[in-house]
Amino acid sequence: MAAATPLLRGFYGGTFDPIHQGHLLSALYVQQACQLDSLDLLPCHLPPHRDSPSSSAHRAEMVRLAIAPYPQLQLNLLELKRDTPSYTVDTLTELKQQYPADILCFVIGMDSLCYFTRWHRWPDILALCHLLVLQRPGYSAASGDAPGLLQQFGCPSFTALREAKHGHILLLQNPPVDVSATAIRSGEAAPAQQIPAVQAYIQRHGLYRR
Repeated sequence: MAAATPLLRGFYGGTFDPIHQGHLLSALYVQQACQLDSLDLLPCHLPPHRDSPSSSAHRAEMVRLAIAPYPQLQLNLLELKRDTPSYTVDTLTELKQQYPADILCFVIGMDSLCYFTRWHRWPDILALCHLLVLQRPGYSAASGDAPGLLQQFGCPSFTALREAKHGHILLLQNPPVDVSATAIRSGEAAPAQQIPAVQAYIQRHGLYRR
């Protein structure tokens, strides 16, 4: 009996404080463009590099509301169940144990790729997954860590992702969406940048009031 074809599983992490149209459009683009069999949104519990965000319960519920119309997107609560800082390598180790036969793809932005060698145990991350890199306004593949990483690990096509279990970095050609969660928290974001169901939840629960 032939072995089953490995699934291509995507994971998109972030604080999602709150989730907004930039996150949602990026997730939908990645899932479709890379023909992922699944794409999970992974809200962080305690991000190591920023101040404490809104409660895990609120952020998870906002993600749930945002992706409700899109069955190809799923909410993954793995990191929110922890009581320790969320390091990507730990999350991917656990996901690889959960899906040992599948190919894992972790979604980051170009801003993150530019300083990726400062991530905790970054070589181990590439030993567990492929990186899918979203374009971000103000950042380019010619900056910071990106040129060296792409020279060593760069991947020419989506097809190549299925031919290796891990270790590739693929640049995506998504249309950049300049949306700021900070602007949403401060009440300065345009309505088009927000997700109506999420904005209603924010108002209902009085989030981000100063």
